[in-house]
Amino acid sequence: MFSKYISLLIAQFKGFYKDLSPTKRMSLILSMIMIAGTTVVVGILMSGRSHVALFTKIPADQLPIIVNQLRQMNIPYKVESGGETITVPPELLHSTQMAIMSESTVGKAGSIGLELFEKQDFGVTSYAQRINYQRALQGELMRAINSLEVVRRSKVILALPPKKTFLEEGGEPKASIVLDLYPGKALSKNQIRGITNLVSASVENLHAENVTIVNSVGKVLSKQSGGAAGMSSEMAEIKSRIESELENRIESIISRVVGTGKVIAKVNADIDTRVVDSVEEIVDPDRTAVLSTQTSEEKMAGSRTNPVGIPGARANVPGAEQGGQVGFNQDTSTAVSTTNYEVPKTVRKTKEAPGGIKRLSIAVLVDGETVYTSDENGEPLEEWKSRTEEELSKYESLVQNAIGFSPNRGDTIKIENIRFQEEDFTRSEEILDNIEMRKLISYILRWAVIALSMALFFFLVVRPFMHWITDSFQESVDDMLPKTIEELEELQAVEGSLPGMAGALPALNDSVHPDKAESELLKERIMKYIGEDGKKAASALGMWLIRKEL
Repeated sequence: MFSKYISLLIAQFKGFYKDLSPTKRMSLILSMIMIAGTTVVVGILMSGRSHVALFTKIPADQLPIIVNQLRQMNIPYKVESGGETITVPPELLHSTQMAIMSESTVGKAGSIGLELFEKQDFGVTSYAQRINYQRALQGELMRAINSLEVVRRSKVILALPPKKTFLEEGGEPKASIVLDLYPGKALSKNQIRGITNLVSASVENLHAENVTIVNSVGKVLSKQSGGAAGMSSEMAEIKSRIESELENRIESIISRVVGTGKVIAKVNADIDTRVVDSVEEIVDPDRTAVLSTQTSEEKMAGSRTNPVGIPGARANVPGAEQGGQVGFNQDTSTAVSTTNYEVPKTVRKTKEAPGGIKRLSIAVLVDGETVYTSDENGEPLEEWKSRTEEELSKYESLVQNAIGFSPNRGDTIKIENIRFQEEDFTRSEEILDNIEMRKLISYILRWAVIALSMALFFFLVVRPFMHWITDSFQESVDDMLPKTIEELEELQAVEGSLPGMAGALPALNDSVHPDKAESELLKERIMKYIGEDGKKAASALGMWLIRKEL
C-alpha cells in the first residue's frame, strides 16, 4: 500500500513537472537548490565547529614558531582569540599535537633550557660556560613558572657572582622575576611564597630574601620588608592575623546584642618582633649546707743571720771591706682552714619567639537603636535612639573580657555610640531594573523582528511563488475532473464549445437520443477522451483514486 502511494506521488510529480513551463521549471530547481544549501549550512553550524583547539593561551613569542611548524607540515589551521588559540580539523588534532611536541616547540620558545648543553663546541672558555649555565638555569626557571595556571609568561634574571677562594670575597646571588598574569587573575600569598622558594632552592646560596617578584605593571609582589619599622612580611602577616581575629571576636559578641551590621571594631596590635634568649640563675643562700672542711697548720723554729752593711756597688767591689752578719732566733706558726658549702642554684634558659602582644588599642563604634512608631495618621515612623551609658559600659566590659584586656600592658579601649549612615540603594536598584528591562525588551524585539521578517517573507515571497508554480497544474487538474450536464450546457452557452482532455470539443448536437440515460452519454464521452489522450486520462484517474482513498 505504501509503495503504491509513493508510486502515485512520483507519477503525480512527473505530471506536475511536465505541465510546467521552462521558466517555472528553472525557478523550481533553483529554489530546491537554495533550500538544500541552506539546510546543509544550518546543519553544519548546529553540529559544531569544524575546527578544534590545538593549543590555547599561546604566548606571542611562541605563536610564530608553531605557525611555521604547521605550514611545514601542510596542516590547515586557524588563529583565533586574538592570536592566543590555534585550531585545526578534529581528525588531525592528536597527530599534530604529538608532532609539534616532539619537535620541542611548545614551552621552549623564547627561552633556552638545559638543552643548550646538548651541543658543545671545543674551545669554550670557562666564562662562556658560566654564562651558558646561567642562561640555561634562567630558561628552566621560566618554564617552571610558566606552568602555573595564572601566569601567561615570565622573565627570570639571575645575578650570580663568580666563585672566589674565600667566601667574604664573593657577593650573594640575587634573582629578579617579572610575571605577566592573565587578565582577571591574581597570585595568592602562598603562590608568591612558592615561587620565591622555588627560585631560591634552584640556585646555590640564594636566600629567599634576595628574590624580588614584580608584575607586568611594576608592582612588587614579594615583600621582604615592611617599611621603616623593618618588620618582615611574616611578622606583618602575624600582626594582621591577630588584629583580624580580635576584631571578629568583638563584632561577633556585640552584634548578638545590638544587631548585625550595627557594630564596627578596629584593633591596633603592637607586636614584639624580637627573638629573646635569656639565662637566669637563682641562688638560695638560706638553704646552704657544709660540703667539706679542710685545715692546714705550719710551724717553723730556729735561728738565722741577716747581712749588714751598705748595699750597692761598693759592697761588691773586690778588695773592699765586707760588713758583718748579725744572728738571731725566730719561731713561726701558720694555720689555714677551708670550708666548702653546697648552695642550691636554679638555672633557667628561656627563648621567646617573636609575635607576642606588647600593647593593644581598641576602637569600637556602636550604632543606636531604631524605634518604629506611628504618627497621628497611622503612618509608620522611624526614630533613632542612642545607647545609654550603662549599655556602653556593659559593652566595654564584654570587649575587655573577649580580647584579654590588660591595663598593666598599657592597653586602651574606646567605645562610642554614633549613628551609622545608611546607604540608600533604591536609585541603584531602579537603574539596574531599567537596564535589565531594556535588555529584555531588546531581546524580545530582536526575535520579534526576525519572526515578522520570516512571516513577511513567507506571505510575500514564498506563498506567491508557490501559487505561481502550481497555477497551471491546478487548472489542468480542474479541467480533467468530470462535469455535470448543467455545467457543460453553461460552458456551451458561453464559449460555444466544450473543453476536453484533448482540447476544445465541438458543440454537442441538439439531436441527442432521448432514450439514452445521462450516465450512458457521460460514459461514451469518457471512453472517447481516453482513446484520444491516454496519459491525461491516467493522471485524472490516479487523482480520483487518491482522493477516494484519503
